[in-house]
Amino acid sequence: MWPLLLFSILSVSCIIERIIFWNKLNNYLKVSNDFQINQLTDISYLKSLKKKDIDNNPYKKLLFKIKDFDLSSQRNLSIALSISIQSLQYEFEKFNNFFATTISIAPLLGLLGTVFGLINSFSFIEIGNVGVNANEVTGGISEALVSTAAGLIIAIFTLVFSNYFKSIKNKKIKLINEFCGRFETFFALKNFN
Repeated sequence: MWPLLLFSILSVSCIIERIIFWNKLNNYLKVSNDFQINQLTDISYLKSLKKKDIDNNPYKKLLFKIKDFDLSSQRNLSIALSISIQSLQYEFEKFNNFFATTISIAPLLGLLGTVFGLINSFSFIEIGNVGVNANEVTGGISEALVSTAAGLIIAIFTLVFSNYFKSIKNKKIKLINEFCGRFETFFALKNFN
């Protein structure tokens, strides 16, 4: 049960961090209107963008990452935006590997606890004395099954939140891709003519 307790505490901590992260990001990830995008496409604005100006705004993070690229052609701009989107995806997928590991390992740890509990319960059985230690044996078996239930609960709880975060990430990446397409169009019209 100790490893299960550790996984449950870590899982809840990571889930809380992701909830806070997505709530903060939700304010920024609204589709920007064309006027805002038009303002952001100004080369002098891009060059003057500093790390402290970014806040947690993913659009500004994206622009901050592309400002050091050679943006003299449409192809270079597309490559810079693609690289920047990939770096943002890494932030969005934080803890996904931990969630996957917890979902896989928690039920197995629960089963392992059950096996050890059953082995311990069967040590109370005295052959030839039927019913003498029935309370110890049945109590040990029910206690052993608690670890399986705990492992399944932790895995299910983590799976629900992991899938929820993946669906949020997919929606937000779609918004960022939409922003990048519109940004690229405005930037090209403004700077490549």
